[in-house]
Amino acid sequence: MTSEERDIVHHRPEPDPHLGLCLAGGGGLGFLHVGLFEAMEQLGIRPGVVAGTSSGAVLGAFYACGFSARETRRMLEKFKWTQIVAPILLTRRGLSSTKKLEKYFRDHLDKENIEDLPIRLKIAAIDLHRGTLVGFAQGSLSRCLAASSCVPGVFEPVRVKGDHYYDAGGIFNLPLELFEGESVRRIIAGNTIGRHALMKEPRTAAEVVYQAYLIRTMHLTATRLGPHGWQGKGDEEVILVDYRTEGANPASIRECAAMIEAARDIALEVLGKAFGG
Repeated sequence: MTSEERDIVHHRPEPDPHLGLCLAGGGGLGFLHVGLFEAMEQLGIRPGVVAGTSSGAVLGAFYACGFSARETRRMLEKFKWTQIVAPILLTRRGLSSTKKLEKYFRDHLDKENIEDLPIRLKIAAIDLHRGTLVGFAQGSLSRCLAASSCVPGVFEPVRVKGDHYYDAGGIFNLPLELFEGESVRRIIAGNTIGRHALMKEPRTAAEVVYQAYLIRTMHLTATRLGPHGWQGKGDEEVILVDYRTEGANPASIRECAAMIEAARDIALEVLGKAFGG
């Protein structure tokens, strides 16, 4: 999509370098960030530093590229999992390569490198060999997004500059650590896997496995947001926007897209109080 085809957002404020935006992953639950984007546009809030994991990194890339909430939602409503999954041999290190995934990002994002984006973006991933969190802030946008979206066992680990990386969502689903070294004073944190994230009734083996992942991620995130969790510089304010997903299946695009308005209403309430809107 070219800049000429973009929606024009009137009176868009300049990005605030002291305001961060942290976006959690969670498969289709990442679509709920569109509701947060809608609320920020309505309140005239525009963060200057964005960090995200997995689908949160993808939504963060759309935001950092300058896409409006409306056009981001329009593209996501056309999305199908078959656009990004390409089966390969089971003897490899995943059930699918990331070739279709990277192509999807190249086709829908009009910047080649992360450092070319108008808003600073940091993409979370885990180094497969060192077990450490990294935040890609430069390099190929499509490849780094693929690394962040590389669910272990589903996709092959992604090679970036000689090392292999995968999705950080299992540990750092809300990657606040990536704001260390930045000049942010406040961080808006869009949390997809909070206390309302569990599916009501997992029916298949795959859903049971994913439910276990959601439970683990929910507790890890709660711990890291608590008094003994992430500390940062010690003076940052984290403004938590905890979406109510009400048992939606993260693999169901339809279920997740149907809750964007609810996510927007929650974000409007939280941000309105925090920013006096």
